[in-house]
Amino acid sequence: MKLAIIVGANNVSVNVAKALMDRYDVVIVDSNDDACSRVFKMLKSSALVYRGDPSSEDVLNEVGIDKAELFLALSDNDELNYKACSIARGKGVPLIIARVNNRDNVDLFRELNVNTVIVEDLISRNIETLIINNIAKSVFNDPSINITFAVIRINAGSQLIGKSINEIIDNYGIAIPYVVTSNGVTKQVVITLWREMMS
Repeated sequence: MKLAIIVGANNVSVNVAKALMDRYDVVIVDSNDDACSRVFKMLKSSALVYRGDPSSEDVLNEVGIDKAELFLALSDNDELNYKACSIARGKGVPLIIARVNNRDNVDLFRELNVNTVIVEDLISRNIETLIINNIAKSVFNDPSINITFAVIRINAGSQLIGKSINEIIDNYGIAIPYVVTSNGVTKQVVITLWREMMS
């Protein structure tokens, strides 16, 4: 399985890790003992949580940055995120996503050629979109109504299995018009557009 490294042990990291686990082995790196313990318990051991300085090349080497295909700097410290992204860029990680908490620092990350810079107030929506685009079988954008349609295959081990349609809609900000079951039966469900689309 592909490797994803996340810098920062926080709620954003936990949500992103949960979304990635179907397709990636996830490693979260943070220097704070308490934060690492809390995230480890929240993820129920389904991701490796490594205590160490994410701005240290030695630490990132220990967690396998040379093999990483996805690097997400999601701490609430822009300087730390920048240093970590700089190491990831030097190691040739193909996809680097950075959280930027201070808008004044956006240009610094862009100069580093980070693939995607996400400003703090847009972080959840942007990361979810990136993840959906990554796992989607096909994606169609309709700019006239500002909606993206995607066909997504859910693996047997997905964390979405067992959740109600309403729970998925509420937590992931999506609409689900059809569900195709394993035996090929297509069921139409009520379409509920997220509030942002209705505005």
